[in-house]
Amino acid sequence: MTTTSNNEGDLIMGAAFGAVMGVVWFVRGFQELKIKRTIQNIPTSKINTGAVGTDVEIKGNILVEPDLLDMAPISGQSCALYHLEIQQERRRKNSTYWHTIDQFYSREGFYVDDQSGATALVLVNGAKVNREGKTDKYYVNSNNFDEMPDALRNAITENQKKLKRFKLNKTSWLLSSKYRILEWCFQPNEEVYVLGHAESGLRLQKIKKPGMKYFLKARKAIQTDKKLAARFDSNQDGRLDPPELERGAQILAQRLSDKHNGEAVKESTPKTKLIFKKSEPHPFIISNRSEGELVRHMSTWSTVKIWGGPVLTVACAWYLFIALSNLNLI
Repeated sequence: MTTTSNNEGDLIMGAAFGAVMGVVWFVRGFQELKIKRTIQNIPTSKINTGAVGTDVEIKGNILVEPDLLDMAPISGQSCALYHLEIQQERRRKNSTYWHTIDQFYSREGFYVDDQSGATALVLVNGAKVNREGKTDKYYVNSNNFDEMPDALRNAITENQKKLKRFKLNKTSWLLSSKYRILEWCFQPNEEVYVLGHAESGLRLQKIKKPGMKYFLKARKAIQTDKKLAARFDSNQDGRLDPPELERGAQILAQRLSDKHNGEAVKESTPKTKLIFKKSEPHPFIISNRSEGELVRHMSTWSTVKIWGGPVLTVACAWYLFIALSNLNLI
């Protein structure tokens, strides 16, 4: 029986992994192509007229109050929202790679204003974020967690409930693991593109019919105001008959009720008209690229994955066939 060297074993394992990844790329390429076509087919809507219950595309600027800004723990910049991705160094026999083990956002989401008179709330969890811009990095070993900057350690501690696999548990030097923490931010007033399933942010009060208090108030106003009395004196005889007073009070009461309800609705109606959040099977994309740049970016990578995936799979499968044949395993 032919034995394999360590290098041959690593190459065979690598080829098997590559064959699987080629299939994954191929599938993801078609998924991205589908999303790209969705972006091209859906027109950009204004927030105040976006159709609730459908896939809606908006673009606008991130809106955040100055006293609600977050301080990014690595770069130290003020931002509307920051994202931390925690990666652990993993080893193969002859190489290393970074594996993402946890991540979190500093906030649940942010508001977008497109100058249409309304805002949208974007809840970022589960979104596919396609962005450009600087990514800050910090490297640390698990035996040196106490040497982390206070801002970074505090940010991780405060958001510990959001982390499922990473804990700030210091280890000995012998059992130490190396971590890389990536940080990126969305800036206040930064223009963003959002595509997702829109839910309503409105909770309107029902318009009610005038009650007795409005009728009594209206009747008293007509009786004490000569101009109102003259307006509802339908036969113009200089005095209000009981039927004229009754009719006038009903008309005026309805007007008072409509005005009151209209003001109540206006005051109680939030400015937020649309809410975006992850809703399967609808696409959910957030990007600081323009729509045109986003489409070009997705087109490039979907093409690479659709064509490159099968090439990678075939090449790795062919290598596996040759290698295993030489080892008389097939």
